[in-house]
Amino acid sequence: MSRNTQLILGRQDDDIFIPSTIPSTNDDVNQLEERFTKLLYNENALETGLCPTRRRIYDDLFSELIRITKVHCLERGVLLERVKNEHTQWMNTYEELYSSSMGYGMRQYLYRMEEEKKLESNINVLENECQKLRDELEKESVKFQDLSEQVNQKRLNETKEQRVLRSNARFLKSTKAKTRLNLENTLNQLLASPIFLGEPIDYQKKTT
Repeated sequence: MSRNTQLILGRQDDDIFIPSTIPSTNDDVNQLEERFTKLLYNENALETGLCPTRRRIYDDLFSELIRITKVHCLERGVLLERVKNEHTQWMNTYEELYSSSMGYGMRQYLYRMEEEKKLESNINVLENECQKLRDELEKESVKFQDLSEQVNQKRLNETKEQRVLRSNARFLKSTKAKTRLNLENTLNQLLASPIFLGEPIDYQKKTT
């Protein structure tokens, strides 16, 4: 029995397979179901998803059911054949949509992979730039710290110098006042002595 006649009820006459032309019985239908199940198992048909092998076996079973129905009632078999043709069109459409969706999905996957590589490259570039900026910031921070210490030290030095200058200024002012007082006392003593023939000098007026 060839593969095309495995799901057809009938008999093998030498090299010719003769389909049954008499109404089928329950035993015939049970036998057909056993052949159908065995054929699915032997040809490793998938239970889910798109499987050309499973579809071919189901199409053969559907065709045999239509043939058996035509034996009982031709009009019913013709109507059932229309149902099969409509079902075949649906399956062809679904397969085309599936193939198109798979192609679209693969293109989107490749596009996303390429975009991911670009993003990873950009991330690496940005990370390198951030590291360079951190290094520069650290160097500038060290420079700023050094400058701050220099400025603070300079302020401390200037404060010490100012203290010394103020101390020297106070000392000179005090020395000046003492020297002036001593000088005035000495001159007054000279003016008050008998050997001085001139008039007494008014230092306040002279100063004014």
